[in-house]
Amino acid sequence: MNCISLVGRKLSGIVLVVPLLLSACSDTGDKKSAEDAPLPSVVVEAVTDKSVAAQVDYVGRTLASQRVDIRARVSGTLLKRPFEEGTEVEAGAVMFDIDPAEFNADLLSATANLAKAEASYAEHKRNLERYTTLVEKNSPAVSESQYDIAKSKADQAKAEVSAAQAQVDQAKLDLSYATIISPIKGRSGIATADVGNLIGPDSGVLVTVLNIDPIDVRFSIGERVYLNFMEATKAGTAETFTPQIKLANNKLYEHAGKIDVVDNKVDPATGTINIRLAFPNPDRILVPGLYVSVILTNAKPQNRVVVPQAAVQENQSGPFVLIVNAESRVEARPIKMGERLNTGVVVLEGLVPGETIITEGIQKVRPGVEVHTTYNTVAEEPEVVRPQLDAAEAHDGARDAPDASKSDMKAAPKAETESEPKTEMKAEPDLKADPKVDPKAER
Repeated sequence: MNCISLVGRKLSGIVLVVPLLLSACSDTGDKKSAEDAPLPSVVVEAVTDKSVAAQVDYVGRTLASQRVDIRARVSGTLLKRPFEEGTEVEAGAVMFDIDPAEFNADLLSATANLAKAEASYAEHKRNLERYTTLVEKNSPAVSESQYDIAKSKADQAKAEVSAAQAQVDQAKLDLSYATIISPIKGRSGIATADVGNLIGPDSGVLVTVLNIDPIDVRFSIGERVYLNFMEATKAGTAETFTPQIKLANNKLYEHAGKIDVVDNKVDPATGTINIRLAFPNPDRILVPGLYVSVILTNAKPQNRVVVPQAAVQENQSGPFVLIVNAESRVEARPIKMGERLNTGVVVLEGLVPGETIITEGIQKVRPGVEVHTTYNTVAEEPEVVRPQLDAAEAHDGARDAPDASKSDMKAAPKAETESEPKTEMKAEPDLKADPKVDPKAER
């Protein structure tokens, strides 16, 4: 019984030891397989600084630099509309012709009344002159009251001449209003009246003429921004900006503008102040009413760090990028972002030129992991310094090399050709075993 018990205890001990040995072997195998697994590959880019001009964006709207709503000032039948809708018209160009017959008749009537008033005034003026001569001679034939009546009639006749002259001027003015002209140079719109219609002051706007070269862009800024800018201007530290606009098709307008006027009041409802810009529009691409993005670009660019937008991630703490340190390990670096530039973004804080950021393969890695890096372009890849062999390795290499003097001169080229692939075949396992050795140095 004692022998059986002793054997049982030994067997139970073996049973307990075997799982531990198997577990230890399994952990060793997993660790070895993890070490042998290839490193995750990522695409990296060297951080560089670029000449960047600071930009500020606002929402604006285009307006005509001049606008004229053409209306009829007299009533009559529309006889002609000599302009072509939607085309450029010159200042003074005839837009509408109203039938002038009625206005010519009014002018003739006013001219006749003027002639009648002038004749009456001439008669009363002569009578006044006679009475004046008799009064000066103290003639008893003319009383003082008769002289006063003659003078009053002469003054009335003179006033009637002035009234008749005003009627003539008004008739001429009405006749001129029968021909409606454009007071400015610009592009005509769509007319609201056709030939043959009866038009007048109650007809509303007949056509609108807009001067769109140059064209205005109006936008507004907050009162705080305005006050800061005015203080900086007073102190002489204000930055100069070049106005540009981006159109609805996301294209930048080719012509730069200039600040035309800043309004003299703040809108109490919005707390903003209007600013008007002027842009050249020689090709008439811009028309009034377009919504545009107003971009104020600093006229003096500065060197700033710019990284691809694809490299920027964001969490609860804010934006960050993944960098690769000198040990080829990943680090998370918080950054402070500035304005966006096409596919890039300005980094105000957090990065310095020379660091390496991950641009592709971000989802495959995490901070602390060792990675294999590939640069976007060959030019960005840092120069690799080839290791130098020490004296012992150089001596061993020279001792192991075949003696060229013992070889046949004719066989030398063949031996040299065959020795090269053999050397590469032997060097390949060594490179895999020790990743610190540079393949270029072996070759």
